[in-house]
Amino acid sequence: MFVKTSAVRRGNKVYEYLSLVEAVREGARTRHRTVVRLGEASVLRESGQLDRIVAALQRHGDSTWVRADDLDVADARSLGAVAAVSTYWERLGLGAHFGGGPEGDAVFAMVANRLCDPRSKRGAVEWAAADVVVPAGFSHPGVHRYYRALDAVAAGKELTESHLYARLTDLANLDLRLICYDLTSSYFEGETAHSERFASRAFGYSRDHRGDRPQIVIGLLTTGDGVPIAHHVFAGNTADVSTLPEVLADLQSRFGVGRIPVVADRGLISADNVEALTTQGFDHVLATRLHRDPTCAAAIEASSQPHARWVPVPDARSAACEVRVEGKRAVVVASFERWMRDSTRTAELVDRTSEKLRALEARVRAGSLVDPAKIGRAAQRILGDSGVARLFDVEIARGLFLWHYRDAALDYEEALAGRYVLVTSLTPAQASTATVVMAYRRLQDIERRFRVLKDFLHLRPVFHWTEDRVRGHVAICVYAAVIEALMAADLRAADVRDPDLDDQHLTPARALRELGRIRAVELEAGDRRIALVTRRSALQSRALDAFGVDTTGWSRARIA
Repeated sequence: MFVKTSAVRRGNKVYEYLSLVEAVREGARTRHRTVVRLGEASVLRESGQLDRIVAALQRHGDSTWVRADDLDVADARSLGAVAAVSTYWERLGLGAHFGGGPEGDAVFAMVANRLCDPRSKRGAVEWAAADVVVPAGFSHPGVHRYYRALDAVAAGKELTESHLYARLTDLANLDLRLICYDLTSSYFEGETAHSERFASRAFGYSRDHRGDRPQIVIGLLTTGDGVPIAHHVFAGNTADVSTLPEVLADLQSRFGVGRIPVVADRGLISADNVEALTTQGFDHVLATRLHRDPTCAAAIEASSQPHARWVPVPDARSAACEVRVEGKRAVVVASFERWMRDSTRTAELVDRTSEKLRALEARVRAGSLVDPAKIGRAAQRILGDSGVARLFDVEIARGLFLWHYRDAALDYEEALAGRYVLVTSLTPAQASTATVVMAYRRLQDIERRFRVLKDFLHLRPVFHWTEDRVRGHVAICVYAAVIEALMAADLRAADVRDPDLDDQHLTPARALRELGRIRAVELEAGDRRIALVTRRSALQSRALDAFGVDTTGWSRARIA
């Protein structure tokens, strides 16, 4: 049975008549039998009779009809990004690990907020309550629960990292052939005085060029493919080299790793640390200091000899030369791009420093500066901030200031341009020359994680002023970084490309921004509510597929 429209022309006007008809079969033919004639369509519409007929009939149907004039938008929350984070949260077993109560929900909300729209903890409460669709059963804990959850996260850091490590080894096919370790720092605004409630907050070497602010030091351990497996928070005045023995002992005791190489940068290297690596059964790939390191100088000299054999390094646009220095296996790496950068930078610094030294020499010669102590302080101000003080010698006496270049230092600087030196305990059978270089380059993945922590997840500013709360905040950011790293791997595996940069894969940050635009819309029509999800773009669909998000029910409107 259906509504049939019949057109009748009268003069220059066409009238449409509506009839309710049914199809009736008579032998081999089918004809339409009129059940009731409803009347002329325009008259029915203008009188409102057509709407009354529809309303009367729809009360007896399974589907629900609403008037357009009755529709009102009740809510429109972001759906896609939080759904993606929730998928990884459950895949990693973190929902069960933290529990389903208010504090477990608070931990999820804080991690999801870091990835989707970083805010303060109070802001995260409002975000979860008003801006996004949270998972079913979410209890919407108050802000005090968030703060308690931070304390619990800090206290349970070791258990959570052990849980994640076990889960990741089952799920992610991690590259556990080597472990990368590096450090960063994060500074604090506000009061600078030391606090007994936050003993780790101290002044130290700032990687953010904010030596005027107290800070903490954060050490991060990642797998060979850049997935964080553990982190450590040290006092802000902790020397880099002093952190490695503690980290190695923790790595071995908690994760029980075997004899795998540890990759670290030059700031973490000391004779004691190399001995600790060997004693605890770790192999290593370590970058030497470029200056004041006899191993580096000897390796550079050996690589400059006519018989030195250089081999290309795949995917690194560089070449490497393997040499032996005092029984150690050393690899010298040379890059043309690095040579251009180093040479240009050194030349600029030398020219700038020379100009300042000439100006100081002229002042002394003119007699405006006579006292040797004052001359020395002026020279120190110039050389101390120059970055190339090692290339200059000065002679100071009363009313005398002379300076000249150190020829040997300049020769070494020229030989060093574009090069760096690695030392490793791995044998050639375990790792070729190129493999050693590529292992060291994996540290770039930690640098990316640090950028993710600071720029994407907004580790800073920190809104907490006690030890446990800050440590809990750092842990929340690291757990978010684990999910970000897994998302990046899944986008690469699915070959989801950035639509604006065809040579690059879509980043998790861009993917989550795109998914955040998928909205769950609720419409009101009298006492009825209509729920529907905005249409997904091709890019959003590819990201959802790569992340494995279950979108069942997203495409069909629901009326209640």
